[in-house]
Amino acid sequence: MAGGRRYKFQGSTVSVLTGYDAESPSPAISAITKANPAVVTTGTHNLVDGDVVQITGVVGMTEVNNNSYIVNVTSSTQFELVDIDSTGYGTYTSGGHIDKGLFSNFCELTGYNRTGGTKPEIDATTICSVDFREYELGLGDLGTAQLDFNFAPETAIQSALRSFDSSGDITAVRIVLPKGGGQRTVLGFVQQTSERAAVNGMWTGSMTLKLTGAPFDVAAA
Repeated sequence: MAGGRRYKFQGSTVSVLTGYDAESPSPAISAITKANPAVVTTGTHNLVDGDVVQITGVVGMTEVNNNSYIVNVTSSTQFELVDIDSTGYGTYTSGGHIDKGLFSNFCELTGYNRTGGTKPEIDATTICSVDFREYELGLGDLGTAQLDFNFAPETAIQSALRSFDSSGDITAVRIVLPKGGGQRTVLGFVQQTSERAAVNGMWTGSMTLKLTGAPFDVAAA
């Protein structure tokens, strides 16, 4: 058998954020740094790399409120907000707590496809250009992730996705590869949904997430 690593779709776990666990009390925030990335200090939080949290109630650095973040844990009381540069935010003064994202396995899933964003070409041709047109690359976007599934609207995940579609709030998808292949988490908002069926076939659906951050990968322990 040829060398290299490979992973089957079967045996993978794909789970979708369905809401947040409002613990009683939720872990309280005691500090957030103005840094890249921002570092949050709490009491003991029990988070692991790749978890998703929602922050509310912060005074001072109000930019972080009511948003969803992937975390990179640095200690039992601190974690980074992945890809969040808070150097230009207000200064944290007090308050705030975190609620941990709840994920459910998407057992109706039949396919997954993430497509990276593209960068537009900006025409930079001038009178001094020779032989060919000249271009500079513009700002890109983060792309999309499409989930294909058997359409079952009353299941917990598909109901949650409808809610995220209606509210415009951020959701997340977590992929865990088999055979210790590690995991990937992406954040995004629901951009498009569809369902379809035909004679002698099954009802199927799809959902496209417009990604709001780069994929965050965690190596297997």
